[in-house]
Amino acid sequence: MFIGGAIVYFWKPRSPRPEKPEPATVRNMTLDQTSEALRFAHPETLPQAPVLRVVDGDTAEILWKNKPVFLRYYGVNTTERGTACYEEATDRNRALSEGSVRLAFDERQKDAHHRILAYVFTEEGVSIDAQLVSEGLGKAWKRDGALKDRLMDLEDAARREKRGCLWSENQPDSKPAPRRKRRRS
Repeated sequence: MFIGGAIVYFWKPRSPRPEKPEPATVRNMTLDQTSEALRFAHPETLPQAPVLRVVDGDTAEILWKNKPVFLRYYGVNTTERGTACYEEATDRNRALSEGSVRLAFDERQKDAHHRILAYVFTEEGVSIDAQLVSEGLGKAWKRDGALKDRLMDLEDAARREKRGCLWSENQPDSKPAPRRKRRRS
């Protein structure tokens, strides 16, 4: 009798755990698209990474797994240093990424330069890749990626509406990027 009473006394049924949303990947994300943006309703399910510095319009240095690494944005390609729209895209990326970003990975997780490759979102769930494309500051990445069709639609709309420095009628003349000399081995 004593043993049965002890079991009843010490046994406490566990209260059910609140359901935690499943971690998001690009393939299972539900994104809301307007003519000017892509938004993810549950950015808290995406891994967060502090931004150490913005390199240009489509690259940032982040802290990933306690190491500084370079992040290449999967869905957008912006102009290089010394060409039209470089400053505008870099400044806008800096404004959107404000301290930390959320990452959504696709099939390829590294690029040819061994940078992390991911779609990048603000803390509020706005796609930075899509925002740069929609504002006419970058072109949609067309080779691969789960979001390429949506990003290409945003680029087409930006072109039609002549948004941003890439598509405006007053686009500044672009000077070619400086050529790099090849090192001899």
